[in-house]
Amino acid sequence: MKSKKKWLAILSFIILLTSFRLAWVFYYNDPERPKAEHGVLDIRSTDITGEVMPLNGDWAFYPNQFVKPNQLSNGGVSALRVPSDWRSVDQNEQEDSFGYGTYHLQVITNQNDTNMYRLRFMGISTASRVYINGEEAIELGRVGTDKDKSEPNEAPFSVNAQPEAGKIDIVIQVSNFDLIKRGGIARTIYFGGVNAVEAHEHFSMGLQLIGFAVLFFHGIYILVLYLFVFKQKKLLLFAGAVFSMAFSIILDDDQLIRVIWPDIDFEVRIKLTLLLYSSAYILSVFYLKSLVKDQFNRTFRLFSIVSIFYIISIVCLDYNEFNYILAPIYSILMLTPAVLIPIIFNKKLSIRTPYSIYLVFTAIAISSSTVWGSIKGRMLEIGIPFYPFDLLIGVVCFALYWFKTFYHTSEERKELNEKLRRDDKRKDDFLVNTSHELRNPLHAMMNISQSLLSEPLPEDAKERVRMMESVARNMSHTLNDLTDISSLKEGKVHLTFQPVNMYGIVEYVFNLLKYSREGRPIELRNDIPSSFPTVKADENRTIQIVFNLVQNALKFTEHGSIVVSAEQKNGKAIITVKDTGIGMDEELQKRIFQPYEQADSSITSPRGGLGLGLSICAQLIELHGGEISVTSSPGVGSSFSFSLPISYEQGESQVILNEVLPDILQEHHDAKESDIHVLLIDDDPVNLKVVRSLLEKAGYSVNAYLSAEEALQHLYSEKWSIVVSDVMMPKMSGYELTTRIREVFSMLELPVLLLTARSRIEDIQAGFRAGANDYVKKPVEQAELLARVSSLVQLKTSLYKQTQTEAALQQAQIQPHFLFNTLNAIIALSEIDPDKMSRLLYEFGNYLQKSFDAGNLQEAIFIENELELVKSYLFIEQQRFGSRLAVQWDVDSECLHAKVPPLSIQTLVENAVRHGMSENQPVLTVRIIITKKDDNVEVKIVDDGKGVHSHVLEKKLSNSNKGIGLTNTNKRLIHLSGRGLEIESVPECGTTVTFIVTAPYKSFEKVNK
Repeated sequence: MKSKKKWLAILSFIILLTSFRLAWVFYYNDPERPKAEHGVLDIRSTDITGEVMPLNGDWAFYPNQFVKPNQLSNGGVSALRVPSDWRSVDQNEQEDSFGYGTYHLQVITNQNDTNMYRLRFMGISTASRVYINGEEAIELGRVGTDKDKSEPNEAPFSVNAQPEAGKIDIVIQVSNFDLIKRGGIARTIYFGGVNAVEAHEHFSMGLQLIGFAVLFFHGIYILVLYLFVFKQKKLLLFAGAVFSMAFSIILDDDQLIRVIWPDIDFEVRIKLTLLLYSSAYILSVFYLKSLVKDQFNRTFRLFSIVSIFYIISIVCLDYNEFNYILAPIYSILMLTPAVLIPIIFNKKLSIRTPYSIYLVFTAIAISSSTVWGSIKGRMLEIGIPFYPFDLLIGVVCFALYWFKTFYHTSEERKELNEKLRRDDKRKDDFLVNTSHELRNPLHAMMNISQSLLSEPLPEDAKERVRMMESVARNMSHTLNDLTDISSLKEGKVHLTFQPVNMYGIVEYVFNLLKYSREGRPIELRNDIPSSFPTVKADENRTIQIVFNLVQNALKFTEHGSIVVSAEQKNGKAIITVKDTGIGMDEELQKRIFQPYEQADSSITSPRGGLGLGLSICAQLIELHGGEISVTSSPGVGSSFSFSLPISYEQGESQVILNEVLPDILQEHHDAKESDIHVLLIDDDPVNLKVVRSLLEKAGYSVNAYLSAEEALQHLYSEKWSIVVSDVMMPKMSGYELTTRIREVFSMLELPVLLLTARSRIEDIQAGFRAGANDYVKKPVEQAELLARVSSLVQLKTSLYKQTQTEAALQQAQIQPHFLFNTLNAIIALSEIDPDKMSRLLYEFGNYLQKSFDAGNLQEAIFIENELELVKSYLFIEQQRFGSRLAVQWDVDSECLHAKVPPLSIQTLVENAVRHGMSENQPVLTVRIIITKKDDNVEVKIVDDGKGVHSHVLEKKLSNSNKGIGLTNTNKRLIHLSGRGLEIESVPECGTTVTFIVTAPYKSFEKVNK
């Protein structure tokens, strides 16, 4: 915006604000309304029951007299304009307005007027007593003939008045010995019908409340900008000005402060009001000064001194004293910005700061509010309610400035980020291209070196050639790093996972780098056992990780050792590369895994490098699902540790699994005798019939439904092998159905295959986000559908069989301490109770037999068989704990032929004994309760042991534990009946574990089927 246009906009803005203000003044000061003359106001020709009018005009005034309503006379009376300062009365005209007197006004109404009227007093300086028709209506403060006899209290108040014999007689006794410059009725008195005056009160107070709220919350908003976005001092100045304006609103006019502080002291309120008005004014000036930075420094230094003196005087001096002392200072304060603000505006506009015009509008609006407030305080005859719009417009303009600035800054940052991204991409491209250009001559050097090594050269010459080849090979790895860092950024690195032997990897890397020691006394030691388990990783990338870490250690180690070790922890291999090099401080450790990051110049290795190796390691390890960390101290050395998942080789568990896993999907003609149940959903009957026919011909048992809602109702009626669902369906889509299924079943527990006519990437992604395992595009190809269904069913079956095998194998791995305790008990009983020893041997044998029983690999066994193992286990534990373990049985015999997953009750009972027993508990009672519940069987294991907290319960069900574990049992129960374990526990009170299985007669039906 050009300068002329800006000044035109400023002038238009000033005219607009002034016009609104004048319209407000004229609306509340209609010259056509009747005014009081000689103490009489005639309203007989005006109906004001529905409106409000000011009682302005000439009232009868008795100076230095307290005249009661029954003592009124024409003696000693004079006319005094209301509102005004009573110093205009001849006999009371002096420097200050101390004194007392009586006001009198007769309001003449119609003779038969019986309406109720209301008077609203905005404040009488500084104590008053009001009589209406001869009766005392209210006294505010205490009126008196001198300061000792009076007590100030200036606040707005209202009284009701009803005409008597066609008139309302108003007598007001006033005393003022506290405010030097103002005495008597210096503010407008509003008069009208009760409802109209009350509405006027609420409107005025509502405007003030709105003004306060808007300013206060904008002050909070400005503070937030300062604290979290811009950190500019001028924001603090403006926030202070806004808060000062906000709180000054509730201290003046209707004095809303009295809502929360009804007994606020007169002097405290006066000083707070002056402080807030002054602070708002001074901070606004300093905010305007901050817009032009270094301009007018000397002038504002003087202004600062005067402002500080002014504020201190208000706080320290008596409120009568500072009226005398501070009047000239106040004039200086008002004069300074009056001269400087136009200059500041001109400077600010000439700088051409983006959106600076909004700041100018803000300053003008606030200045307008201040100036008109001063005019209102001096032109007492003008009676208008609180006018908040200048301040609100100022706040809106300020908000616009910051929103515009923030948007402008955001756009600049976006452009800068885009430019940096392009530059970074060009840098990466340059490095990659450079690496490709250097690779050919480097490989030629390596080939020449290898050729020379095959020649009959002296041994010392061969050693130098080997060193040259080693250097060339290291340079080749550096070039590979440049290519890899670019590929990692673009997500083009793909891993091929397989079992990897870490011992062999480290040996291979050591062989590559043994010539990189350059004659330094450094020992390369592989402390990983050759029998260490393999890890699940990409072999080439694992070599690269170890190579970069060892090479980095070699760069910064002059003597000592570099040791690579490994340990198993939580199913992962933790590989550590430790050196005795120069080490790092904590600051460098925080950024060492960033690209192109190296030690500072004081400790940088003379062997150079681009600082990419550790960054590539960190990203590759993350792609493997591991983590990398470093511990180091300057001068001591560094230790880098990273984790990789352990890859368990095929062992006994897999062999057993392969023996018992039925080949249910080897050929489609064999599938008819399998128990594979498909839940099929499609809202199109034709599509439903076609897909159902394809699946049934392949030998699957299919239940088809036309809506997702109906399918959900049958989700637990059958043990489904897979769900095949259309995506586009009314009411509930296939995505929502999948989400609902995933609330109960995981992707492996119940696979979901979606049929979709839309194969755009966003549609496919939506299905996978909802929890689908796979999708098939419509129209359905028979071969593709059957292949995908078969694959998912096999995956689910394999998972469940693995879960069963896991439970059986873990049960077979009996805890050593359990065996030792049992054998010790047998030895002890052999001497003191041979009969009990025989019983214990029998139960121990039964326990071992049941633990190794091949039936544990079945999907379900009878509760009766499961309880035999439980009884043997509990008998053994009772011999160990004696009277400290009590067992209670509550088993319905009709429930014994219901089926449960093998080792399920045993797991829960063992968990209750192992985790329920406490040293502080004399007796642990375990109850096994098996009863009918509706059409099912409820199994409940209750103990009164030490219990656990709720977060521990969640962990037990979500993570695998040693032994059989609740996680495994929970999974098998969900697979069998669709419902898992329900656990309730209270610390120190015990634990209750419950699950529900199919009733016996239903089990028999499934067996017969």
